[in-house]
Amino acid sequence: MPPFVSIVVPVYNVGPYIQDTLASLLKQTYPHFEVLVLDDCSTDDTVARVQAIADARIQLIRNPRNLGRAGTDNAALVYVKGEYVAKMDGDDLCHPDRLRQQVAILEQRPEINVVGSWMQNFGSSTYLNQYPELPAEAQALTLFTLPTGNPSVMLRTSLLREQGMHYDGSLRQTEDYDFFARYVRQLRIYTVQAPLIQYRVPPDRQKKTVLTERASVADTVRADLLAAWGVQFTEQELAIHNSLAMLTSSGRSINLDEVEKWLHKLLDHNERTPWFEPTALQRCLGQRWFEACYTFPLPRLQGAVRFYQSPLATAWKPALQQHMKLWVRSAQNF
Repeated sequence: MPPFVSIVVPVYNVGPYIQDTLASLLKQTYPHFEVLVLDDCSTDDTVARVQAIADARIQLIRNPRNLGRAGTDNAALVYVKGEYVAKMDGDDLCHPDRLRQQVAILEQRPEINVVGSWMQNFGSSTYLNQYPELPAEAQALTLFTLPTGNPSVMLRTSLLREQGMHYDGSLRQTEDYDFFARYVRQLRIYTVQAPLIQYRVPPDRQKKTVLTERASVADTVRADLLAAWGVQFTEQELAIHNSLAMLTSSGRSINLDEVEKWLHKLLDHNERTPWFEPTALQRCLGQRWFEACYTFPLPRLQGAVRFYQSPLATAWKPALQQHMKLWVRSAQNF
């Protein structure tokens, strides 16, 4: 039978890691898959290491020129045979049960067209990347950031083939967030509430430059999404929105009155142009309000007081530990 899942693995100079990555895929409990390794003109021994693995499920494809991550993902569609496409980075590791769990969700829930998971960092970070479970929450979160872990994603091939969804090949960074934002109204994302991907975070002397570029592109993506939704915003309002996404002021003066006003503006706009499920959007913005009160504290405990006084606080209930952290943070600014 033809493979039910096509695993797309774009690679560029991942020689030290690629064999471990592929080994984690070949150990999957779900058997009906192919692995498409697309080499983007690597200059190390990545290709030789892939060729050394004798397994008929692995197909090595070599780009004639360097296309970048987004361009390589787009080029892979020509080779895909599966009903579902699973994403995978060439230096990450995959839980043995990943494919089985994701296929089961897509088979049982036809309204879902993308399934992701949490991701556990390893290497230079031990952070657990967590994302909301249900599609409405994921859609609302896209206003600020990635709604699920892109390297963990499995999606219906029909999104790419019949509906023509694609990555922006001109982007070398943040192409994943751009994809989710451009198709925010069509994507129905479910996230498995467990880390099915171990996400490698290597030490990188150029990391600061890469992160700066990613942040810049993400700012543009958020501005384009707000504009597509029809929200009219000032430069200061966009700065506030980006600060809420990154939880940093980026050198600008951000006050909580402006933040609260902006979040209410988004709620009001959704009533007139309902792109997002109202309750999910309220919860998302309520959480951003909490994070703003924590990140940009006022003196003399007023950060905590401002959070509880706002109607935004009724939509999202912090855990007890988060309540305590907010009060401690506010007390430090007494």
